[in-house]
Amino acid sequence: MKKLLYCIAIILTWCMACQRNQVKNAANISVKKVAPMEKPPVDSLIFQDKMIRIYKIDSIGFFKEQQQADYKRDTIASISDIKVAKKLLQGRVKFGGYAPGKAMEVDTLVEGNLIAQVRFNNGRLLEAGKTEGAIDLLENMFVKYFPSEEILLLEGGHTTDQALDLRQGKWDIEEIGNLDYVYFSKHRKYRLNGMFNGQECSSYFLQKRENGSYLPYAQIPLDWNDNFELCTLKEIFWKGDQQVYFRNFFYGAPHDQRAGFYRLDILSKD
Repeated sequence: MKKLLYCIAIILTWCMACQRNQVKNAANISVKKVAPMEKPPVDSLIFQDKMIRIYKIDSIGFFKEQQQADYKRDTIASISDIKVAKKLLQGRVKFGGYAPGKAMEVDTLVEGNLIAQVRFNNGRLLEAGKTEGAIDLLENMFVKYFPSEEILLLEGGHTTDQALDLRQGKWDIEEIGNLDYVYFSKHRKYRLNGMFNGQECSSYFLQKRENGSYLPYAQIPLDWNDNFELCTLKEIFWKGDQQVYFRNFFYGAPHDQRAGFYRLDILSKD
């Protein structure tokens, strides 16, 4: 009988210990459930002027917007075959090559990808060997022609971009840009443009559509008060007509601390 009572006592002690452990574990679980969640990161404003604002954002927010975006990039058709370009531009652009024995002279009877003369739609002439503004045709060669916008893309020393706008009669690359850089907003109200100026990083700017043409709207700064530094924009997409997202990238240093994700807001509501 004593042995039976002893066994019953041991069993009751074991059951009470199990119940205490269950209560303890339940308390731990309830604490975990009510633990406060981490606050989501806040976008950081790094640049602002009268035209645009630029925010640095976290990668989670960037990829979320990217997945939800219905944006599809439309590229601008171009012609890189110089023979085709010559036919299309006959009477407006004279092509040629370096004259034999004369490295600083273009001979239109020599096959080549140099430009000897350009006649813009307004009748103005631009000739090789005669520097006009910041361009000398002798220092640039033909790359491609964009028929829809009547723009010639050229390449200078250190693979720098240069361009000629036949329709508007200008050749300022900072206003024309390299149309291969272009990303249109959803309804083509704005477009992101840019060019390579021979350094490590490219330059970028925004254009706004006015009277059928895209005119300069805002320059995108490469740096501002040492808070950030843009170099090469990748994974670009628009959200509507007022916001453009992009990733900042450094070739040769993909893990550079200046790299990251950004959102640019256009302030104009016109």
